Amino acid sequence: MSVPQSGVIKYQNNEVHCLRIGTGKKLLIAFHGFGNDAAIFIPLAKELPDYTIVSIDLPGHGATKWTDKHFKKKDLMALIQGIKNEFGVEQLSLIGYSLGGRVCLNIVEQQPNWIDKVVLLASDGLQKNFWYNVATRNLIGKRIFNKIIANPQAWLSKVDFLRKYKIIDESRFKFAKTNLTDDKVRHQLSYVWPVTSQLVANITIAKWNLNKYKIDTHIFMGKHDRIFPIAHGESFVKNLKTAQLHILDTGHNLMMPDLLKEIKMVF
Repeated sequence: MSVPQSGVIKYQNNEVHCLRIGTGKKLLIAFHGFGNDAAIFIPLAKELPDYTIVSIDLPGHGATKWTDKHFKKKDLMALIQGIKNEFGVEQLSLIGYSLGGRVCLNIVEQQPNWIDKVVLLASDGLQKNFWYNVATRNLIGKRIFNKIIANPQAWLSKVDFLRKYKIIDESRFKFAKTNLTDDKVRHQLSYVWPVTSQLVANITIAKWNLNKYKIDTHIFMGKHDRIFPIAHGESFVKNLKTAQLHILDTGHNLMMPDLLKEIKMVF
């Protein structure tokens, strides 16, 4: 495999960093998860010699410099169209891990005729996320979210109260506790959640498009994933004619080397 090439896509007042990995004739556009960057897909590229992967640093990650308030659907689609035109292809494939899976679903919603395959790994966005919507798309919720980010210790007892009365489940309580007490993660979260808040795909439309355009769809979920449980994937693949759900004996991290050989089988 050739050495990954670093590049920047200039879009309005923003600079989107990406890695071009591999030299295959097929185009695969990749989106990482929260807290990762484009380099996370380098090991997978070694398993896919038929593909050239363009792996994108999302706003708030890697070397991307995003100055706009939001990363909107129209911004995402402009980037995808530019990459598509650069490679001169009619169709492309998508892969997304966690947050990146939600990004992929927005492309499926907006331009399904461009896509021949989509692979979602421990994907966000398979179901509506009530707490995410409250924190990023509700005025009162935004204010509470900002206060939590500013002073997490004062709010952890309140989150624990929600857990005890099963208003919030155990896994999300642990997620909140882990991330709110890590200063680096907390500050990144305070930027990434709001800036990507408009990238919420209409699940009904996305599923309709997957069926209508017969897009080869593969969803990988971790059997022990506490962030996005298997039930999300099971619900999503119902009534999808060309979708398969793959359950791996792991947690949320599906990018481990020993799992890549299973993921590559769907390409």
